Amino acid sequence: MAERKFRIGIAGASGYIGSELMRILCTHPNVEIAWVTSESNAGKRVHELFPNLLGYIREEFAVWDISLCADVDAVCLCLPHGGAMAAATEISTRFPKLKIVDASGDFRSPVIDKWEQYYKTKHTAPELQKRFVYGAPEFNRQAIKAAQYIASPGCFATSLNLLLAPFAKHGELVGEVCVTGITGSSGSGNKPMQTTHHPERAQNVRAYKVLEHQHLVEVVPFLEGLNKDNDFDLFFVPQSGPFVRGIFSTAFIPLNNHKSMATFNEIVRDAYENEPFVQIVKDTPEMRLVQGTNNAHLMFRAQGDMMVGLCAIDNLVKGGAGQAVQNLNLILGLEETAGLQHPAGYV
Repeated sequence: MAERKFRIGIAGASGYIGSELMRILCTHPNVEIAWVTSESNAGKRVHELFPNLLGYIREEFAVWDISLCADVDAVCLCLPHGGAMAAATEISTRFPKLKIVDASGDFRSPVIDKWEQYYKTKHTAPELQKRFVYGAPEFNRQAIKAAQYIASPGCFATSLNLLLAPFAKHGELVGEVCVTGITGSSGSGNKPMQTTHHPERAQNVRAYKVLEHQHLVEVVPFLEGLNKDNDFDLFFVPQSGPFVRGIFSTAFIPLNNHKSMATFNEIVRDAYENEPFVQIVKDTPEMRLVQGTNNAHLMFRAQGDMMVGLCAIDNLVKGGAGQAVQNLNLILGLEETAGLQHPAGYV
């Protein structure tokens, strides 16, 4: 007798994160996609919009309606920022036992006033936000397993967390921490804009939202919450690069002069030696070696009183849909790696 598969709905499936979620879940051994929604593409077959899924997903895009949630085990929200608040509120009212993984930014930060400042939106569900657990599995696994609602981290946030959280966990994040990260055009979503227009991006690198990127409002509270001894200021400069997918982040981390380099190496090793999706590499990480995967490649070097950390991830997978599936697996009681273990292409 075939093992029962969990039925999953995907709201907002026509964006880049939603399409990646469909790509991953359509071959997941323990999951079946029950329905997918898209307000602007309702009635179209999925493969009409995403030909790569021809033969894998036969569903049509539906219009979001709360009644869709009646026969699923969990819902993944891939809605535009601001859209998940309304959907999650409706789900919690009508189907209070249903599990939610939110891949938008609506429930990632406990600091509501800062969230409203950075997202330039009124938060309409602050009480519901308190029920969402921040979905950083490498550092929050047990809380995720016990949770009903998960806020999956943002793409830049994921790279910053991976670089800084090992030290924050031990209360070693002190002083001025500086990070820069370069991301591909897919990080801006699938709506064409001037900054994603090929002639303006292909031969160009530019900074944006300097020191005021919205992912700061999730990263800083998360890192501070790992250990009360942390005392740091985080300065982040995001950049847009001339490629489609991937993030490469560089962190400059002040070192505690009373600790040896061996101690910091041990902190990193203890954080990641048993993590299935994080690999510490000897030479520089490369985006091409993680593209299309849920893997993160990290490297750390130190000189004097400064450590440099490098991180490469795929913004749409480990920084988006892949990590959402990682969290989904955990809250459903499945093997955390289910549906996610495959290497990148070499070229």
